[in-house]
Amino acid sequence: MNTAEPLIAIENLRVEFTQEKRRAFALRGISISLYRNEVHGLVGESGSGKTVTSMAIIGLLPKPAAKILSGSIRYEGQELLFLPEDELRAYRGGKIAMVFQEPAKYLNPAFTVGEQIREMVTLHMGLERSQAEARAHELLGLVGLGKDDRVLKAYPHELSSGMKQRAMIAIAISCNPDFLIADEPTTSLDVTLQLQILKLLKRLKNMKSMGMLFISHDLSVIREIADRVSVIYAGKIVESTRMARLFEHPMHPYTRLLLMSIPDASRKGKRLATIAGQVLDAKDDPPGCVFAPRCPMAKEVCYRESPKLIAHEAGHASACHFAEEAWAL
Repeated sequence: MNTAEPLIAIENLRVEFTQEKRRAFALRGISISLYRNEVHGLVGESGSGKTVTSMAIIGLLPKPAAKILSGSIRYEGQELLFLPEDELRAYRGGKIAMVFQEPAKYLNPAFTVGEQIREMVTLHMGLERSQAEARAHELLGLVGLGKDDRVLKAYPHELSSGMKQRAMIAIAISCNPDFLIADEPTTSLDVTLQLQILKLLKRLKNMKSMGMLFISHDLSVIREIADRVSVIYAGKIVESTRMARLFEHPMHPYTRLLLMSIPDASRKGKRLATIAGQVLDAKDDPPGCVFAPRCPMAKEVCYRESPKLIAHEAGHASACHFAEEAWAL
């Protein structure tokens, strides 16, 4: 269990989206502690609230559709949620950076890679043009894109998917952030490129002692990079522990079922395991456990009372009325 003060502390964060008087509960009171020089994996199915969490941290929730109902996000004790935009910009990019899921959407097609890196370091670090140029060369070499001018002068459409992702990482780390958010950074890549990007992120984390939130729907990817893991379902954290412990002793039925659904070469020819039912509709706000309608262990109390996220052992918390029994599923 990490006894240091968290670099970023998220407490009881509740976020809803509204459109034409319809409400959608994106986050239902999540709490996560994120530390320097540690990779914290956030895993769950599509629509579970992973990306909303990352956008809330970096202050990019769409307005006015998104509304923060309650909670806190503190960076080294400084509350970020209600900072004026000009003050928040000093944190975004400078102290907290983000690698997005689809770099082609976030790299500006009208500017070269070099121009986009120079803009970041000029804005946040105040470098002159020659210094910014040297910094761009250094960063591209650091992420494995060479130190010549070829990629520096290239436009995003001239790069492969893997090169785009490396360029996005170079931009994200250009101002030496203390914390990096990686939102599904390997999803659109083949297996070989996935491993390369994971190794690159781990190397950069160790080299710069960054904290990292690594978001994925794939537990096998999380296993390759994370030190700790939080499992999110329908906007709630249902389990949080060390990565190795999660695989050894899952204490929530959802976690257990996620692990069982990972493809395994030893089960070749057999039907893949799936989780029955559908993710809770975001417009619903049931009084009980959000996973109860899909849970093979659900009892009457699960539909009546929402379980709290409780530490059942040091550094291992689960939100289940029958946490110990879930391991035997």
